[in-house]
Amino acid sequence: MSAVPTPAPRTGELRELGDALTRIAGALLARGVLLQEALDAFELRFLLAAVQRHDGNLSHAATELGIHRNTLRSKLQRNGHRAR
Repeated sequence: MSAVPTPAPRTGELRELGDALTRIAGALLARGVLLQEALDAFELRFLLAAVQRHDGNLSHAATELGIHRNTLRSKLQRNGHRAR
């Protein structure tokens, strides 16, 4: 596994993240983006970030995400990404 787990974020970091998400949500709503579209886009980026953290190793990425490897593979393929 290539990535070393990072420590849990502190309260201030969580507050900053929440503030950033609130700004992003407002911008998306102003552009007419629907909830499901926003969730789908976030999910794909989240999955790809995990795969990248583990140098393409789907088993390790899936473990970090708390999902089965086949679920990760299916979600990636559904979004047009080749899964090894």
